[in-house]
Formats: sequence, structure tokens, C-alpha cells
Amino acid sequence: MRHPFGVPARRLLRMRLIPACGWGVKPAPLPSAGFPPGRAWHKVHGDNELRLRGWSMGGKRVPFGRWLPALLLAVWATSAGAEPLVDPHELERWADDYYGRAVAERRSPGITVSVVQDDEVIFAKGYGYADYAQRIPVDPERSGFIVGSITKTFIATALGQLIDRGLIASFDDPVNRYLKRVQLPGARGARVTIRQVLTHRAGFEDVNFGQGDPAGQGVALPLPASEIERFMPELALEPGGPSVYSNWGFSLLGFLIEDVSGQRIDTYLKENIWRPLGMAHTSMVYGSFPANLSRAYWFDEQGQPIAQPLGLPHPWIGPAGTIVSTAGDMARYMNVHIFEGEDGHPALVSRETFRELHTENARNAPISHGFALPFFTGTLNGAPTIEHGGGAPGFQSMMLMIPQKRFGFFVSAMQGGPAPWAGDPADGSNATGVIVRDPPLGFALRESFVERFLQVPTEPARSRQVDPKKLVGTYWNARRSFTTIEILKEAFDPAAVLTVKLAPDGQGLLLNGSGPYRAAGDGVFISPTGRNVWKDSYSLDLFVPAQIAFNLDATGNGTSLVPGMADQVWERASPVFNPLVMRLGLLLGGLVVLSGLLLFAWPQRRRFASPSNWLALALACGVLVFPLALAAGFSGHDNLIEYMIRGD
Repeated sequence: MRHPFGVPARRLLRMRLIPACGWGVKPAPLPSAGFPPGRAWHKVHGDNELRLRGWSMGGKRVPFGRWLPALLLAVWATSAGAEPLVDPHELERWADDYYGRAVAERRSPGITVSVVQDDEVIFAKGYGYADYAQRIPVDPERSGFIVGSITKTFIATALGQLIDRGLIASFDDPVNRYLKRVQLPGARGARVTIRQVLTHRAGFEDVNFGQGDPAGQGVALPLPASEIERFMPELALEPGGPSVYSNWGFSLLGFLIEDVSGQRIDTYLKENIWRPLGMAHTSMVYGSFPANLSRAYWFDEQGQPIAQPLGLPHPWIGPAGTIVSTAGDMARYMNVHIFEGEDGHPALVSRETFRELHTENARNAPISHGFALPFFTGTLNGAPTIEHGGGAPGFQSMMLMIPQKRFGFFVSAMQGGPAPWAGDPADGSNATGVIVRDPPLGFALRESFVERFLQVPTEPARSRQVDPKKLVGTYWNARRSFTTIEILKEAFDPAAVLTVKLAPDGQGLLLNGSGPYRAAGDGVFISPTGRNVWKDSYSLDLFVPAQIAFNLDATGNGTSLVPGMADQVWERASPVFNPLVMRLGLLLGGLVVLSGLLLFAWPQRRRFASPSNWLALALACGVLVFPLALAAGFSGHDNLIEYMIRGD
């Protein structure tokens, strides 16, 4: 039962706004938790009629008229209250089937989930094992999962607290004003604001190599300036441009919080967010692993468990994505954002600051998620949503909230296998016969729940039509390196490149060979299935989005592309400087060098006795082998790229 502003009737009872009720000569409170003692309605028998007497409070009668308005309010709230968004019993049946089956089929060794509705945890359950080898089951209250980039929402909440306390003047202040250990260099660095970083519009290039550098283990915390500067990327893009997802930006905000508060970031979060919310089993991987962290596994082709390599990340990545939490703790966190610190929830920040955190600031395309601070915004059945996902080695998590419906959903899954990697059949099966289609990873965790319970309608077609021929080309992910050797990795990374071609009929488009996508107007194209298909959690060449949108110039040519579920933008590459030309150039250059060396050496084999000749040949071979090595398979599902990122 709810009143018109969305407060459950039981909360009114706790707030003493509705009297407890009971029938009988003596005061008899209704047997329901939360009813205040000493208050009752009375029934008096006489002449076959009922007479309502006063409301008694501590032995004193309160006139009928005093509590009649509250009674009428409660009755009206009952009739006006909306139906629950999700039925708990149906939810449990679905979750047992979907998540339970995922564990049984060894697509994930362990999953934890919680759902809140109307200020109550209506569902919290663990599936599988927190440690597969030790057969320790997942406990939704105690088993810790790395929530990845959901960490960023905690960083934003902490910044809101510092603003409310007057330690930071505004989200629109430049970050350099509050940074003490380092400064963003140059004119661009001076212009970068806190809001731009929170919405991924600061302009940082993306740098990954060495983020798991073992040299960072044992470094003093908070990090000294030298360690921060060692990982600082270039500001390759103009601040305030499109949102290009950046982990580094949130690490920088974590350092800013440390500089302003005088505390380590993990200590600040514990004292100011986790402890006030009762999140007793939440912590951060910041120099060490917490004791309650679940052990991630995947399964080999014979179905045997293999421990996921989990090197200790360098502390610089901590504020961007290493919080460890439980389903129960995340339910508490969701509720404080859903109710914005009111209705008895801790006021972590002011109502105005909560609203600012949840309000959309930027959007790369009409069909894409919007960017709040730093929640992703959207709508489901007309109701605004705020959400965030997160990934870390061995873990994938999703958090979705619909504040208007007082609803929140959190799920985290350990990455399981066998999965459809290179060499597996396209239908997602493998030699063991275990079906691994649609592994519960990434946005598939969100999509499965949304499709089952929230029934999102298809968006109506837009009016402006475009010429698909003007959209054909190569689009390069703006979330990449621009100034380091990693640019070579990006050129050979299928997840960084989207190729758009005309469909055979000339009317639709093919996206990396998938489609055809049909025009819906205003630069929007819809896939034939009308749904997102996630075939692989790492490669967007295997991701078939339900919709794609093109940003157009004045002549109707595509300038950038945004897949409907993506949190970044793919820029149209120039005919000369693009990843396809780079691939071809490296391969042709290597062939020319190698061929020249072979032709030079073939008639005079003795020349190879010279170390310099062997060195030249080795370098030439390296040019050819390097691109292949980046994608070559190593032990398990790791490749050279992942080893370099971890610093192994």
C-alpha cells in the first residue's frame, strides 16, 4: 500500500502517520510489524451497530477527526497504488531457471543477484560456488564479487558529498583546482572539469598496457605523484566533446578525493558510504585482495575447472573499477539512490545532489544511453532508468534502477566457459556438447531480465531519411590510444573497428557482415532480429546490436556511429589513416623487408653466419609475427594482449 508520493503505507505507520487498527473492546493492535504500541481502533457492540470511538494513545483518546484524514489517505493510497513491477515468486522461478541453468551448464561457476522493490529486498540469491574447488556456495550476503565499473558510481557519490560539505564548490570546477599531487598539463588540461570527467568527455586517450604491473604491488598508498604520472594518458581529444569511456578519468577523480579529504580512497568510501549504509561486506582491491572475494573459474573443453588468472591490479585502477561487494550490500546501495536519501534512508548527499547525479548531461546519439554523473540514463516503458555495468578479470556485473517504480536489479556473474571463442563453432557449442550460447556475461545479464519482466516496446520510427550509401565506411572506436604503441594493437583489434557496407539489395546496411539493418529514419537502423545478440563478451565484431545510429554532417554523410547499447562512439576513419590501411601497410612492409632479406641471402648462405644478418632477419620476421601474436591463443582464453595489460 502506497501514498501518492510513493511512500509505502508501512513507512507511514513507522512515521506514526496512520493509526494501528484492531477490532475489540480492548485496544488490539493489528499483528503486523512496525505498528506503534498503544494505538488502536475500538469496536463497541450495541443495538446491532458499530460505533467508531477515538484513537487511544498512551491511555488518552484522540478525537475521531484527528486521524480521519490519515485514514482516508491510506484508503486512497491503496486504491491508487500501482501494481508491483515484478512478482517475487515469478522472479525466483525465472532466476532459478536462467541462472541455475547457466551454472549447471558450466557457463558460469557462480552468480549472485538481488532485486529491490518498494523499499524491500524481494529477492536475493546465490547460484553456484564462491570457490568451486572448495565447494563453498555463493552467499548473497557474504560472497564478494568485483563489481568493476559500478565503482565509478561510488566515486561520483563521494564527490557529491564533498560538494555538499563545501570542500568542492561545483561539479563544473576544473579538476586541477583540487589536485595536489599532479596536474593535467597544458591548455587542455586546465579546461577539464569534474563534470566532463564524470561524463567521459575529458578527452583522455585509452591506455591499457601494464595496468596490472606487478611493480605497483607494495607501492605506498595513497600513490605518490611519480606513480600517478607514470600511468597518466594524453589528452588526445578536445574536452567537452563526445563521451568516450575512460577508466583513467575516474582514477584521477579518486586521487582528487584523496587530496581533498586527506584519506585513502578506500578509507573514505568505507567511512562515508559503506558504513552508513550497513555495507559490512564491501571493500576495494587497493593494494590487496579482500578475504571475502569469490574465486573465479572457467571450464576447459573437458568441463574441468580452471582458476581464472587474477593478478593484483596496480592501485591506480582502484577508483575506476575494483570495489568488491555482495548482492545484499548492493541492494542497500540501490535503495539509497532510488529513494535519494529520503524515507528513512541515510542522506549520503542532499536531495539536490542526488538529482544532479541522476540527471542526463550528455548523449552520443538519440538511441544510445545518456550520461549522468556517471550513471547511464534511459527509459523503460516510459519510466526513466539509471544504471551502470562493470567488468573485471573473472567478473561481469550489472545494476539497473527505475526510481519512479522504486525498483532496482543487481546481478554479478563469474566468467565461465567453455564459451564461443575463436575456433569454436558459430552456433556456440563445443566439443564437449555443452551448450554455451548466450553466456550470462556483459549486457546479456541485463537484456535477459529486461526482456522477461520489463517488456520494452520498440521505439517508433523517426522522420528524417538518409542515403545509406553515404554511411558506408570504416569506423574506429574513439576509445583507443592515439600516441603510444598500443595504436598497433588497436589496428588489429576487431573490437575497435566496425565496417559498414551496403546490403546486397542496396537498401540496408551490413555491420561487420551482420544484418541487413533497415533504415528507421533519422540515421537510425534496426537489425532484423530487433534485439541485442552478445556472442562474445570481448569482441564487438561478434556483438550484433539491435539498433545503430549515425551522426551526420550537413550533407548527410556519416561522421560517427553509435551501437544502441554502447557507451562510446566510433568515429569515421579517413581513407588514408585507418586501421585497415595500417594492417595492410604493416603486412606489406613486412613482406617486402622479408623478401628482400631472403633474396639477398639466398645465393650467399654464408652471410647468415654474421650476427647482424641474423638480427635483420629476426626483425623482419618480428614485423610479420607481431600482429599474429596479438591475437594468438595462450593458456586458457588469454592472449598476448591480456598478458601485456596485466604486466605479466
